[in-house]
Amino acid sequence: MRKTTLVFIINLILIFGFNLTNAQNAFPYDAINVTNGAFDTSINIDTSAGESPFNNLLLGSNVDFNTSIARLLLSRAPLFASDGTLINNNAANQGFNAVNGQEFIADNDPVVLRFPQGVFANTYHWEQVLDENGDEIAAADSRHIIDPFIINGRVISQHDSPINVRIGYPSLTSIFDTAASNGKPLDLLTVLSIIGNDADSNGRRWSTMIEDGLDVRDMELGNEFFFRSQRSGTISTEAQWVARAREIVENIKNRANTLDRTVKFAIPISFRGGDPAQSQSTRNFHQNYNNAITVDESFFDAIVVHRYVNAQREDGNRPEDLTDQSLRDLVSASRIMDQSLSYSKTQVSADKDAIWLTEWGVAGSEVDAIGASFLGAADIYSHIINNNERLEVERINWFSSVGLNAQYTVNGTQSNVQIGRTGYGDVYSVLRDNLRDTNMFNTYTLTAPDLTLGGVVQDDKAIHTLAVRRADGTPRLIITNKTNVVANLSVNMDGNRENVINYIADGFRWESLTSTTSIPFSDAQTTTNTILVPPFSVIKVDMSFGEGVAILSTDDIGAFNNDADFTLFPNPTSSTVNIALNGINSADIIVTDMLGKVVIQTKTKQSNLQLNTNGILKSGLYLVRVIGDNNTSFVKKLIVN
Repeated sequence: MRKTTLVFIINLILIFGFNLTNAQNAFPYDAINVTNGAFDTSINIDTSAGESPFNNLLLGSNVDFNTSIARLLLSRAPLFASDGTLINNNAANQGFNAVNGQEFIADNDPVVLRFPQGVFANTYHWEQVLDENGDEIAAADSRHIIDPFIINGRVISQHDSPINVRIGYPSLTSIFDTAASNGKPLDLLTVLSIIGNDADSNGRRWSTMIEDGLDVRDMELGNEFFFRSQRSGTISTEAQWVARAREIVENIKNRANTLDRTVKFAIPISFRGGDPAQSQSTRNFHQNYNNAITVDESFFDAIVVHRYVNAQREDGNRPEDLTDQSLRDLVSASRIMDQSLSYSKTQVSADKDAIWLTEWGVAGSEVDAIGASFLGAADIYSHIINNNERLEVERINWFSSVGLNAQYTVNGTQSNVQIGRTGYGDVYSVLRDNLRDTNMFNTYTLTAPDLTLGGVVQDDKAIHTLAVRRADGTPRLIITNKTNVVANLSVNMDGNRENVINYIADGFRWESLTSTTSIPFSDAQTTTNTILVPPFSVIKVDMSFGEGVAILSTDDIGAFNNDADFTLFPNPTSSTVNIALNGINSADIIVTDMLGKVVIQTKTKQSNLQLNTNGILKSGLYLVRVIGDNNTSFVKKLIVN
């Protein structure tokens, strides 16, 4: 039943603690038209179109121990020289070798571990690198080469890190084994060192990782070679890069073929050639790079894109000083990301244009962690997932867990490391925890107000949704409300409006686009007719439909098919089903379809009850819920032929 207008508005103010007048002034688009303090929106889910497994590789997060505090607290481990001599028993900056770092990975579950991640790819050496005289330039597993690095008598670049810093290859296997034992297996994305090691060296590296039990299938061919600063190795031109990359791919493919393994490779493409925000000279330089790097498409399968949507990030720019245009760029970051991804796809043929977005982020002012950035991250996730038939993004890796655009904070001491979570991590947790290992509805349509500026439609919606079929068959929505007002979301199943919705919602919201603190949100409603979505929020909503129908939480799935509670027979059935209550004195019996619609409901005190399903239940899968003494609830699946 709808609440009265007065009660409705009061409840909104109490629940959301939100001043609509002040917030309206802080919203960088035209005011959203509201009725009774909220705007109307709806989603229609077409169940007849079926569902498909969600691609977990869209939930990756780079693990980075490269900040000073992370090096001190998460990255301490024994440091060895290349000859195995122990240099320091508790050295900082040891990456995955560190016990605290390994525990951090296990606790925070990045889904994909990218190794070696980021700029390490161009300064990491699988084995010793020697100069022309046979002297060591860089030790195996070194994070940085020594200063200066001289090739053919010319200083290529300068570095300031020690020669013997190891970043953690020896510990990778145990990290993956721990994740698997925790029921959260990690995927491995490998970045090859193109500028540091030749074809045979990279091939032996692949073979050794396979022998260590690591499933190395997908490989990036180096990092950001389009930046001259990242060419500090044994090659420096695009032509040299293409030649070596081709040789490396051939070497590894030959090794993989002998083991009947499939491998894929992706090349680094620069989006800057098509970025209107760049100068023409920069665009020309990066376009020329793309043209040179794609001259031979025979050796790669996909393209790597790194894209950060930043706004006024220079020193001294505070959140409260962001311009309205910068706030729009952040909260609607998907428009910028889409433009960059779409351009990058045009640089190669259609059969090579699948995208690995292996570094990305959304950053605001000098203080990155603000509401607009968090909502922008959710905006990009939702946009890519909903438009992936066109964009063809195969992988997404946020940058990073700790470091740039950090999802987690690190504080404390070596003996008491304290891990916190930022708004980026809050958004990531909502998406990861509610999309991973799920099935998504193939077809769902959102009807929502357009965002406008000066009355002109801005090619963006006020709200975004993702629709998942839960393990019990009922729908789950992941909703991003980018506006400063409450959304009234109605739900339609196969074109029919659901007038009775029971739901549980939880997630996070922000007071404004410039606020830095996430506010946990939770709400539970029964027999309502719309879902209330708070302003500036990212939430998950689990639903069921029908008067008095409880919401089956995923925690209840373990109760399926436990004969100690009640027994169904015959199952499958075509006409009747018997329900034997094993020790339950009285019970409510509720039969729902897999979308939560009540099709049979009755009460009984009999120990055995027979239900006639002929003509009532169509062929398909149903859930039988028995609510017994003390409101204990048990659920079983029923198959009707």
